[in-house]
Amino acid sequence: MIFSLVPILISWGIFIYVILKVPYPDSLTSANTFQIFSFFTSLFLSLSFTINLLLHFMFKSIIISFGIILILVLKALNSLNFVSFILTVIAFGLLLSYLKKSKRLTSRSKVPKLRNLSGRKRR
Repeated sequence: MIFSLVPILISWGIFIYVILKVPYPDSLTSANTFQIFSFFTSLFLSLSFTINLLLHFMFKSIIISFGIILILVLKALNSLNFVSFILTVIAFGLLLSYLKKSKRLTSRSKVPKLRNLSGRKRR
């Protein structure tokens, strides 16, 4: 349990450092590449590790983090409205439902083994 908290604490520490030390722009459209990259990369890692603590499935955590970041970008660009929010949630919900942990299609106990019907042993 303690080893799963280490990446979370490190990533949130980096995110807080980025917020406190990187100069923030007036808007998202006036930000330079370094500001955008440092903010969204640290936010993405922090969200992914934190959600992974709850779900225990990293790929789903990554997809949920992308969905949250997409909603934040839409909000920063003043493009987020009720319809775009609902469509984003539906799109990422469908993507998550596609990635359910699949059970093995053939478990060893339920699938009969092939046998030689003639009674002879093969060499």
